[in-house]
Amino acid sequence: MFTFRASRPRTDNLDRLESDVSEVTHLLKENVEKVVQRGEKIDDLQTRSEELQAGASHFNRRAGQVRRRMCWQNCRMTCIIALVIFIIIAVIVTIILVELKPWESSSSGGGGGHNSTVQLSPHQTLLGTSD
Repeated sequence: MFTFRASRPRTDNLDRLESDVSEVTHLLKENVEKVVQRGEKIDDLQTRSEELQAGASHFNRRAGQVRRRMCWQNCRMTCIIALVIFIIIAVIVTIILVELKPWESSSSGGGGGHNSTVQLSPHQTLLGTSD
C-alpha cells in the first residue's frame, strides 16, 4: 500500500504539469493566432497606404495638368479680350479719321478743315445730293 501512496502524489504532479502544459499550449496558440491576425491587419494597412500613395500621386499629376490648362486658357482669354479692345479702338479711330479727313488740308494754310468755307454748286445741297 505504501507504493500506492507514493504513486498517487506523483500522478497528481503529472496531472498538474500536464494541465499547466495544456494551458500554456492553449495560450501560445491564442497568441500565435493574434499575431497572425495582426500581421494580416498590417498587410491590409500597407496595401491601403500604397493605394492612397498611388492615388495621391495621380491626383498631383492631374492637378498640375489642370493648373497648366487653366493658365493657358486664362492667357488665351486675355489675348482675345486685348485683341477685341484693339479692334474696337481701331474702328473708332478709323471712323474719326474718315469723318475729320485730316489728309485734306485747306488752302488757307491754317489747319483743319472745319473753319474753311465750302463752295457748293447750285445743284448740290449740304447732304451731297443733287436735284
